[in-house]
Amino acid sequence: MKPDARSVFGFLLRYYRPHKWPMILALAFMIPSSGVSLIFPVLTGNIIDQILANSQAASLMNTGGLFLGLLTAQAVVGYVVSVTLARTTEKVIASIRSDLYEHIVRLPLSRMSGHRIGELASRLSSDMTQIQETFSFSLLQLVRQSIFLVGSIILILTTSVRLTVPIVVGMPIIVGAAVLIGRRLRRLSTSTQDALARTSTIVEESLQSISAVKSYVQEPHEIERYSATLGEYVRLAVKGARLRAAFVTFIIFTVFGGIAAVILYGARLVESGDLRMGELLSFLMYAMFVGGALGSFAELYGQIQKSLGAAVRIREIMIEPTEDVGPDAPSVRLSSIDLVGVSFRYPDRQDMLVVNNISLHIGAGERVAFVGQSGSGKSTTAALLQRLYDPTEGHILYNDIDASSYTRAQVRRSVGVVPQDIVLFGGTIEENIRYGRPGATFDEVRKAAADANALDFIESFPEGFATLVGERGLKLSGGQRQRVAIARALLKNPSILILDEATSSLDAESEHLIQDALERLMTDRTTVIIAHRLSTVRTCDRIFVFSAGSVIESGTHEELLRLGGLYSHWCDLQFIR
Repeated sequence: MKPDARSVFGFLLRYYRPHKWPMILALAFMIPSSGVSLIFPVLTGNIIDQILANSQAASLMNTGGLFLGLLTAQAVVGYVVSVTLARTTEKVIASIRSDLYEHIVRLPLSRMSGHRIGELASRLSSDMTQIQETFSFSLLQLVRQSIFLVGSIILILTTSVRLTVPIVVGMPIIVGAAVLIGRRLRRLSTSTQDALARTSTIVEESLQSISAVKSYVQEPHEIERYSATLGEYVRLAVKGARLRAAFVTFIIFTVFGGIAAVILYGARLVESGDLRMGELLSFLMYAMFVGGALGSFAELYGQIQKSLGAAVRIREIMIEPTEDVGPDAPSVRLSSIDLVGVSFRYPDRQDMLVVNNISLHIGAGERVAFVGQSGSGKSTTAALLQRLYDPTEGHILYNDIDASSYTRAQVRRSVGVVPQDIVLFGGTIEENIRYGRPGATFDEVRKAAADANALDFIESFPEGFATLVGERGLKLSGGQRQRVAIARALLKNPSILILDEATSSLDAESEHLIQDALERLMTDRTTVIIAHRLSTVRTCDRIFVFSAGSVIESGTHEELLRLGGLYSHWCDLQFIR
C-alpha cells in the first residue's frame, strides 16, 4: 500500500481504536469460524470415500453429524460476528460523520468560501455511505476470503503437489493485475465521487433558489445542468464498472480454466490409482475456494479503493485548519471600537485589496453609519468587526484593548447583527428567536418578540410561537422575518449592534414597525448602520463614507453636506435638501 493510501487507511482505522476490544473479539471468533469451512471439503471427501468403500452406516452417520454440528456452530458464530462488526461500524461511521460536521461548522469563513454547500453535503452523505458499506461488509469478507485462500492453498499442497502447481503459478499474474487495476480504480473512484458531489451541489443550489429558477423560467437550464453533471458521473461510474468487470472476468477465466485442467489431470490420477476419488473431490473444493477468494478479491479490492477515494476527500476537509473561537472564555461587554491601519484581502483573492488602510474610532454608545456604493468595503469591514475574518494588516481594538486579547467567541457574543437578507432556520418561531440565547425562558422570548413588534403577528397564527417558519423562513413575509431577527438580537442583548440595510425592501407599515423596534434595540448600544438609503442615517453621531475599500469622508450629516463631497452628491441624487 502506498504511503498516502496507508495514511488514509490509518485515518479511518483511528476511529476504530475506542472500539478495539469488540473488534478483536469478533475477529478472534471469525478466524476459527472461517477456518471451520476448510474442514468441510475433507469431510465431504471422507463421506465419498466411505460410500465408495461401502463403509458402515454408523461411520457415515458420525461423519455426517460432525458435518452438521460444525455447520451449525459456524452459522451461529458468523451471525454474532456480523452483528458485532455492524454495530461497531455504525458507531464508528457516526463518530466520523459527527467529527466531519463539527469540523465543517468550525471552518473559518475564509475556508468555507472555497467549498460549495452541496459538495460538503455530499461528503457527509454519499462519501460516508461508501465508507460505511466497505467497513461493515467488504473488510469482513476480505478477512474471510483471505483465510479461505491461505488455508486452501496449504491444504491442497498437502493433498497433491502436482495438482497445486497450475493454481500457484497463476496467482502472481492475478495479484499483479489486481495491483495495477486497483491503482486505476482508486483514481477513478475519487473522480467519480467528485462528480457525484457536483450533482449534489447543483441540487442544493437550484432547490435553495427555486423561486429564482421559476421566475426566470430556467427549469430547462437547471435540468440540463444536472443531467450533464449526472451524465459525467454515470460515465465515470460505468468506466469503473467496466474495469472491475474486466478484472473479474480475467480472474474467472484464469482460475476456473486452471481448475478445469486440474479436473482432467486429476481424473487420470484417480484412474491410475495415484489419487482417491474423495481426495480429488476435496482438492477440487479447495481449488474452488481459491478461485472464489481470488474472484471476490477483485470486487472487494475495488470497493476498498472506492472507499479510500471517498476518504481522501473527507480527510482533505478534516485537515483544513479550524478557527479557535474559545467558547469557554467568560463573556465581556465590549463598547468602543478602533480600527488602526486595517487592510484586508480574501485568502482566495490575494490580488484584490478589499479594505485599504482604514483607521476609525467608534465610541461607546455611538451610532455610526457606513455608507457607500456596493463593493466599497462596508460589509467586509463589518465582518472584520465581528472577527469573522482577521485583518491582513493593521489592528482592531475593543475597549482600547487589541482584539487578539479576546477570543473570537467573546467578540461575537458582544456583537449582534440584523442583516438585510434574513435567513431563518426551518424550525418554529420560538426556536428561531431562542437562537439568540438558547437558555432563555419562554417569558424572555415572548418579551423579546413584543419589543420587536412581532408579538401581534406571531399570536395571530393558530400555533403561535410553535408556528413552523418553513425552509429559510419562506412561510413568513419579509417584514415578519425581519422582526423575528430583531427579536433574536434583542434576546441576545449584545453591547455592539450591526444593522445591515435592516429596513430595505419593506412596505411603509412594516418599515415603521421595524424602525420602532430598532430604536428599542439600539438604545444604550454601540451601533453600526450599513446603509444605501441615506435617509436612515441622518441622525447618526458620525457617518463614514466608503469608496474602493477606503474611508474617504467622515462626519455628521450636516458636516458632510457642507463638505460638498461624495456624500453630498449622493444626497442630491436621493432627495431634495
